[in-house]
Amino acid sequence: MGAPLEEASPWTFDVGIYAFIPVSVKGTSTVDGGSVGLDLQGSDIWKLLNFAISGRGEAWRARSAKDGSAFGFVLDGQYVDLNVERQGFGPTGSGEIEADIRQAIVDMMIGYRFAAVPIGAKLDKRVEVDMTTGIRYNYLRQKIEVTPGLPPPLAANLGGDRSWISPVVGLRTNWVFSDTWNLVVRGDVSGFGVSGENLSWSVNSIAGYRFAKSTTFRFGYRVYDIDFSDGEGANEFAYNVIQHGPFLGLSYRF
Repeated sequence: MGAPLEEASPWTFDVGIYAFIPVSVKGTSTVDGGSVGLDLQGSDIWKLLNFAISGRGEAWRARSAKDGSAFGFVLDGQYVDLNVERQGFGPTGSGEIEADIRQAIVDMMIGYRFAAVPIGAKLDKRVEVDMTTGIRYNYLRQKIEVTPGLPPPLAANLGGDRSWISPVVGLRTNWVFSDTWNLVVRGDVSGFGVSGENLSWSVNSIAGYRFAKSTTFRFGYRVYDIDFSDGEGANEFAYNVIQHGPFLGLSYRF
């Protein structure tokens, strides 16, 4: 039996937008059995980036006013669109290669927050630990169009789209230093061999500065690794890439 409803704390919501800005992308991209090594640095990525958007929403409710633990829901979404073009190759010097790479990730998770551990005598300084589990929807496009500057039959369209759902588990530790500053270290693991995703993971270290009553500026660093493969031989479609870079965001709590 839980505590009476009148003892329960109300729901709290945290919604925000953020940007993950890779300064390094390394790994291997495979389409139609052919693999290409990726080694992109910050300036290269900015030139290739067409569009990116990310957002996160959380809802938490304490089990009771006396308990200190809580349960909640987390929705996190990311989308990035890259375009690579190379011109002036082939026997006539008019050949072109255009690569369209798009990736979307949506996490839908439930969570449990353990009772906070105070740092000192008051709860304005404390440590909070959350555990989350759920599903991750993945979408990946790797399309390559090759036009060698010769008659149309010699042109090629390679790759395609893949989407899959895999399990994801996460752990977050939040150090609250004051009413203004906090530090979050968050990690997750997904895939586990389901739907072709071998094992993907991310680690985030994010500081928060609350500059208004309900608004917090967040900044930090993220490392993200994805390992996905589908098909074999000439039909293989795979993406095994690790990327890392700064994290910037703005969130609103109500």
